[in-house]
Amino acid sequence: MPDPECHIRFDNNPYGVYLAGQTLAGQVELRLTEILSVIGISLRLDGLTEVEWSEVIETATGHQPSGSRKTARYHGQQTLLNSTSFLCGSSVGPVRDLAIGTHTYHFSCELPAHLPTSFEGYHARIRYTAKVSVHRTKARVDPIGQASFTVLRHLNLNEHGEVLLLPAKSELTKVFCCGPCSSEPLYISAQIARCGYIPGQTIVMKIDAVNRSRTTVTEFRVKLVQKLCYSSQQPAVETRTDALVVAESRCSGVTSGEVVKHQQNLLIPAVPPTYTDGAPLFSVNYELEVEARVTGPNISPRLAMPITIGTIALEQAVPKEKLKPLTKPPWDPFSPQHYTDIIGTRIPIGHAVRRSQAGLEEQLPNGSNNVRLHYIVHRNGGELPP
Repeated sequence: MPDPECHIRFDNNPYGVYLAGQTLAGQVELRLTEILSVIGISLRLDGLTEVEWSEVIETATGHQPSGSRKTARYHGQQTLLNSTSFLCGSSVGPVRDLAIGTHTYHFSCELPAHLPTSFEGYHARIRYTAKVSVHRTKARVDPIGQASFTVLRHLNLNEHGEVLLLPAKSELTKVFCCGPCSSEPLYISAQIARCGYIPGQTIVMKIDAVNRSRTTVTEFRVKLVQKLCYSSQQPAVETRTDALVVAESRCSGVTSGEVVKHQQNLLIPAVPPTYTDGAPLFSVNYELEVEARVTGPNISPRLAMPITIGTIALEQAVPKEKLKPLTKPPWDPFSPQHYTDIIGTRIPIGHAVRRSQAGLEEQLPNGSNNVRLHYIVHRNGGELPP
């Protein structure tokens, strides 16, 4: 017996786009060319988060020093929505015959308010589907139709407290080479007026740079980076993080002995909001990255600031706040006593510069100590520096 022709339509919503918490309503239309005997017809709404990726693993063997290679596939999933209702009959009722012709069934279901926004990526997806099945007997259930719908979940930035209204600043100082060949430092700072945005808004970033090194910075690249974090459940618990550049702007760099100030505008494209409720299985975060592209074999220094992407913009005015470095009292990175390298290790002048390979806890000679260059907000009513 052939399966009936099935069409799922959403009421006044041809594209099937809903906000979390809204009512999903529509109709199922069955077209029969012969009598269909069933005990029931069901509609199931599914929501699922899935992550999967593969990695090539090399294992050493006694006869082959190079070892063998195998591919490990990691995956994990989380159920977000699982609701079943019967359009007619039930799963245990008596058999009924549906006549030849068109049969229309209406449905309505309120979506939970906590559902996350739909997402499609290379290694993760959040999908929602409506599936119609024919229950021919208690043991035999045949799917006959399926339609996908999209869920959008609002992220109101005003509900995250004052922290997103505050400006942020990040800075670093970089020296090139080491020992007697070490250069004078390159100082870079970047600041933004607040930490919360929505798609369609423009991020205004101020970049200050003082180049006392012999290395030329050819350009500055301001990037909006989407950080996708995954955690598998099978065959073992493993984690993976992908960084995708979703927006970028560029401006001129700074030559040796030059001081520059830039103001870069970065338009936020249509991207899903920040999502952390699904962690550790899957989460979406964003950060602003400033990369100073340098000449020669040197590593281009980078600094980053986390931001939150929402769907409802901040309404309050940005308070008058002032940023200052972490250390007290303030210190000048170009003073004759100290300078700081890219990992934040303060080293007395005259000693060789080296980058820590073991982490920030590595002890350096002559009482050198490690400090983190985070940005800190001070509530003293001062304005941001120009």
